[in-house]
Amino acid sequence: MILKNLIIPLTLANKRKQNSLKISDYPVFYYKNKNAQQENIKFGVRILFWTGMVGHGKNFKEAFVKLCENFDLYKKNNEYVPKPWEKKELEFASAKKILENENFAVEFFDKILGTDFYKGFYSDETYLEHFYCDVDADKKKRIKKGIIDKVKSYYNIDISDVYDFALPDVFQFIIDKKPPNISS
Repeated sequence: MILKNLIIPLTLANKRKQNSLKISDYPVFYYKNKNAQQENIKFGVRILFWTGMVGHGKNFKEAFVKLCENFDLYKKNNEYVPKPWEKKELEFASAKKILENENFAVEFFDKILGTDFYKGFYSDETYLEHFYCDVDADKKKRIKKGIIDKVKSYYNIDISDVYDFALPDVFQFIIDKKPPNISS
């Protein structure tokens, strides 16, 4: 177990610079994941007290770089950044919009994606690309074309213009354009 930056977060100066917090202001914990099956997640670095703010890599340096990227991304996309001494619980994205069209989602997952909607968690921020994000660019293009073609075939609707939207928006587009004689 390696701990760093334990004294820095307690300084009064950090209390005054909420908007300019840097990764060096936070206590971090370095660890090795002994059960990791993949090389790229064998090492980890996380901010103490901040559930989910973590970076993984093939070594500690790579894991710390990933943590820094995740921290910067969080700062860019959120108005409030937790203080270094503040406990930050894990937050889940809302699923309110996707569940408003739950029956349609169940059908779409079955007929278009070939999977069971109820065997996963899909939030209002889920995108079609999330289902195959770990494949190369050529395969992504083929999968995207396949999904667009399946939707055209099943619903008689072209989703090319909304394919990169969040799932609730794609669903609503299809529902709004769908002829009344098609399922759902």
